[in-house]
Amino acid sequence: MRTPQNKNLSSFSGYAGFYKHLTEQREYIRSKHMRELRFTGMASLQCLVFLILAGCMQHARAQAEISQYLTEIQDMARKVLDLSEEAANASDVEGVKAGANQVFELVWGVASGKSEGNAAGPVNIHGWKIRWQVDAGDFDEAFAGRNGVVPPEITDARQLGIMGRGRAVRDMLQAVLDSESSSAMQKKQAEATIASLNNVIGWMKMDDGVTKGELQPRVDLTREWDSPAEFWLSTADTGWLQEVYSQAINIMKVDYAGDTDEAHKHARDMIDLARRVLEGLDANKDGAVTPEKMEGGINAALLAAQAGGFTGT
Repeated sequence: MRTPQNKNLSSFSGYAGFYKHLTEQREYIRSKHMRELRFTGMASLQCLVFLILAGCMQHARAQAEISQYLTEIQDMARKVLDLSEEAANASDVEGVKAGANQVFELVWGVASGKSEGNAAGPVNIHGWKIRWQVDAGDFDEAFAGRNGVVPPEITDARQLGIMGRGRAVRDMLQAVLDSESSSAMQKKQAEATIASLNNVIGWMKMDDGVTKGELQPRVDLTREWDSPAEFWLSTADTGWLQEVYSQAINIMKVDYAGDTDEAHKHARDMIDLARRVLEGLDANKDGAVTPEKMEGGINAALLAAQAGGFTGT
C-alpha cells in the first residue's frame, strides 16, 4: 500500500479533504499492523509446529525404545523357559548344568564363569554401578570424593540381559508418569506396566540414605512400606527373575555325583519359576492375571504397554 504523504493543514480543501487524509493514514497503519501481526503469527506458529514435531519425534523414539526393549525381554524370557525345559530333559547332569549356565547369562548378560569341573566358587556378577546405572557423583560430594566420579563401564542396557532392559524400560515409563503432558490413560497404563515389570525384576530402586552425615547409595524398598503383608511374604518384592537366577546358580554349583534325577528335579523347579516370570501369577485366585503388584509378569507388562500406546501396536 502506498504511504500517504504528510501535508500541512492548509493544503486540505475543507473538512472533506482532511477527513480523506485521516482515513488514508488509518488504513495504512492498519495494513502495516496486520502485516506485522501476520509475520509474528507465522513465526509463532512455526515455533509451535517445531516444538510439537520435536515432542512427537521424542515421543516416537521413546515409544520405539520401550517397544523394542519389551519385545526383547519377552523373547528372552521365553528362551529362559525353553532352556529350563531342555535342562529338565537333558540326558545327563552336564546337560542340566549347561542349560542353567545359559539361563544365568540371559538374566544379566554376563557369563557365569563356570565350566565343567569348576562348580565351587563365586559366579561373575556386575558391580553395583553397572547394575543400577549410577555413579558416586549422583550422591554426596564427600562420598564421591572418596570413591571417585567414574561412570559405569557398561551403559548399554542391551548388554545387561533381561534385568538391565527391564530397569531401562522402568525409567522410561517413570518419565511418562512424571510428565505433565501425559494423559490419565497413559499414566494408568504406565503404572500397570511398571507394576508387572517390578514383579519380575524387583520393586527395589537405587536411592540414597544418610550414613554418618552424608548421602550414600542404598537399595530402597521402604517406599512400599504400606503394601499388604502378602506382598512381603511373596517373592515379588525382590523379583521373580531373581529366583530363576538363584536356581540356575544352585544347579551349576551342586555336586550331583551323577544323580541325573536330582538334577532334573531342580531344573523342573526352574521351569515353574521361569513360567511365572513370563506368564505372571493369579495371586488373588480370581481366574485372571492382571498387570498389578504380585500378579503381572512379562506378558501382562507388554499388554499394558500396548494399551497405553507405548509400543505402537
